[in-house]
Amino acid sequence: MNGPLHRVLGEIAAGTPTLAEIARRTGLSDDVVHAAIDHLVRAGRITSTELSLGCPTGGCGACPSSGGCALPAVLGNRRPGLVSLTLTRSVA
Repeated sequence: MNGPLHRVLGEIAAGTPTLAEIARRTGLSDDVVHAAIDHLVRAGRITSTELSLGCPTGGCGACPSSGGCALPAVLGNRRPGLVSLTLTRSVA
């Protein structure tokens, strides 16, 4: 199985640092990567934790990801900032 969810999970497990880099390495579009991350969080396969450091409330626009701090927006948190994604152990 080498579908989008598995490819995104593989990149997270490998420590790929940004959504833009995950998209580049997997060949998936940004929209597909964002949807995969959102689905994986809802399914409990990964957890997201907002870090207490990072961008100011208004954002800085200087993040290496295109368009600034895109990850929190994907995860339903419209406030810019850094988010840590952590793989969860599968119970199968």
